[in-house]
Amino acid sequence: MIELHELEQDALTEIFNIGVGIAADALYQMVGEQVPLSVPVVELTSQRGAKRHYLDREKRLLCAIRQTYTGEFTTDAVLMFPQESSDALVRMMVGGDFPSEQLAEMATDALSELGNIVLNAVISTLASTLNLSLEGSLPDVSVISSESIFTQRAGSGGVIDENAPVLALMIDFELSTQRASGYLAFLMDTPSSERLIGQLTRYVNGS
Repeated sequence: MIELHELEQDALTEIFNIGVGIAADALYQMVGEQVPLSVPVVELTSQRGAKRHYLDREKRLLCAIRQTYTGEFTTDAVLMFPQESSDALVRMMVGGDFPSEQLAEMATDALSELGNIVLNAVISTLASTLNLSLEGSLPDVSVISSESIFTQRAGSGGVIDENAPVLALMIDFELSTQRASGYLAFLMDTPSSERLIGQLTRYVNGS
């Protein structure tokens, strides 16, 4: 499996920090509340490794927003966080003091918009920095178990490969009401990861 060298790791971390910064600004413009986002960890691992790492931290049901990006490489980008954090995030997105049943009706659209903002900001920054052409699908929102996060990937044809690459980010959302830790994962096949890392290497080398 491809490994990231130190300069490549630092470059990716910087790229993703810029991306989530853009997302935080977009959320502020939408909801009128500062939503500090941070990316403390970036790692290239496998489905097996990412699943083990996440299960060490989280065993609750997760709200997952997934978009597939295709172009010069293919990836399923998945933004996820504990399900109980979703009410606070939905309230942040829709504003107002809605009753719980009305809030539940708005949840899918609000979370889709949240995922669209964060995922597109990160992917757009990655694509523009590395000179890549990528197009995204519409977001899909679901509730999944933490054991099931990394059992699918773009281009897999439904076949589960626990050694398939996962580019994983830890993200912290800090809201006025609570702090919610999120996880952003890019699930890829090996050729896609090779193309991405190859382009990253050229960027780091200035070529």
